[in-house]
Order: sequence, then structure tokens, then C-alpha cells
Amino acid sequence: MHYTINKPEHGSQEWLRVRWENKDGKKLISASVAAAVHNEHPYTSSAELAAELLADNPPAPLPPTKDMERGNRMEPMLVQWISETEVPLQTPDIMYGYERGNCRLIATLDAIDPEGKPYEVKSTRKRWTGELPDHWYWQGVQQAMCTGHDQVEWIIFDGDLDMHRYTQVVTSDEKQAHESAVAQFLESIDAGMMPEGAVASYEMVNKMYPQSTPSRVEIGDEGMDAVMQLIDLKDAIKELEKQENELQAQIGEMLKDCEVGTFNGAEIVSWKTYSRETVDTKALTEAHPALVAKFKKRSQYRTMKTKRSK
Repeated sequence: MHYTINKPEHGSQEWLRVRWENKDGKKLISASVAAAVHNEHPYTSSAELAAELLADNPPAPLPPTKDMERGNRMEPMLVQWISETEVPLQTPDIMYGYERGNCRLIATLDAIDPEGKPYEVKSTRKRWTGELPDHWYWQGVQQAMCTGHDQVEWIIFDGDLDMHRYTQVVTSDEKQAHESAVAQFLESIDAGMMPEGAVASYEMVNKMYPQSTPSRVEIGDEGMDAVMQLIDLKDAIKELEKQENELQAQIGEMLKDCEVGTFNGAEIVSWKTYSRETVDTKALTEAHPALVAKFKKRSQYRTMKTKRSK
């Protein structure tokens, strides 16, 4: 049920891979996105998590955001701070896993104490309220499950530049709730399906199936209904765009060369002139074809087109 593996360089492609699938090729839930399984993560929806796990390859490393960069720099300092003032801590060079049935979890820990108790370190621009946000709460539950502990110690450096300590006690009921939710979620992933309640966007599905093949599939009555609804929706959008264009033209005739339109002295519409610079690719290609060819980049995409049934 519990196991450990060597931790690759944090943030590397290999680190992302071992958080994405186990040695048997089965997909994993990492602690940082554990809340997405419960639809309680503010930055990752359950559908986004599912699309990432259903993809053919693990996610690629991305440049760190400002918040990530701040955390990467500050969190080791906070670990050292606690080590020097309270309890000796160390950052483990292993990752902690928990597997039972379809529940497969992995966790990277910021620090552990001499007894192996997990410590999670956060730096945030928000003020600490004394209560864990949902996505931190489920991260702690999963870390407790992966390490076999019932407590997670939190070190939080907040927007008031204060350091806070919080002890999260994780009950067996909380662990069971997370295990059941993850098992159900990954059962769908193992079957190559979106989990129940996870609504995928067109962009997500496009990433899941980026390459088309010259083949056909019978989509049935449900697919036919969806296609007809899409056609009707596109027709409605075209009509709304036409109305939008007509209204803009009407208002433009009223404004003429004025930037702002008012009603009873209050501004209600503006029509200002903006400028931007673009590269004339046609002229550049004619003048320097070899240079343009050197910097050309091929992109691949799929376009969905619909036809009304006869």
C-alpha cells in the first residue's frame, strides 16, 4: 500500500512523469491536484486533470509563474528557519506513494521531521485566516495517506509577512473519502473515459486527440443530436453577429469622429483609435525568402466542420 521512489529533479520532465504514472503505466493523482478529484481546486478542474491523465504523454515542464518562483525561493528558507528555531527538518530525496485497488496516489514533501512527519510549506500573498483552503486541505489529506501519518504540519508565510504554524489532523473518514473519490476517478481514466461530472472543453478534447486518421465512426443518435444542436447554435451565432454589426454601424454613424458617446452626461460608449505594428510577412518573404524559411514553424491543428443531414 505504501512505497517510496527516488525523487528526480523537482520540476523536471522525469519528475512530472513519475507523478503522472507508476511503474506499471497506471495513472496517478499527485497531492498538489488532489482537490481537483473533488471539484474543489481553484486552478485545476476535474476535467482538466482528467484530460492531462488521458493524454498519451505526461505534461511538459512550463516556465514558473511569479507565485511558483516565489515559492521555489522562499520555501527552502522557511524550512531552514523552522529547523533553526523549532525542530530539525530535512527535505526528503524520495517521493511517497500509496496504492490500494484503483486508488493510486503520489506525494512530494517539502520537509519531514526526525519522526518522518510530513511538513508542507506555503508562501502566499493572501492573509492567513487560520483555516486551510480546500485545495490545501485535500493536499494534506493525501500527504498523510502517502506517508502513513495522521497529521500534517503546515508552515505558512502570508501576505502580512508573518509566519504561521498549523497542525492538520487527518481522520480515517477523511482518508476513506479521498480514497473512494480517487478510485472512482481513476477507474474512468483506466477505461479511457472522462470521469462522471467532469465536463471537458473543446480545447481539452483537442489536446487529447490532436492527430486525425482517415477513418470513420458511427456516432449514433446522441452524436446526431449534438451535431444538429451545434449547427443550430452556429446559425444563431451568425445571426447575433449580424445584429451586432448592424448596431455597431448605427452607433458609429451617431459618433462619427467623436471618441465618446454620452447619455444624460454619463459616458456609455467609446470608439477610440488604436494602433499596432505587425510584420508584413508577404513583403518579407519576397525580400528575404531564405530568412523566412529559416524561422518558419509548422503547427498542426484539427478543425471541426458540420453538415446538415439530408
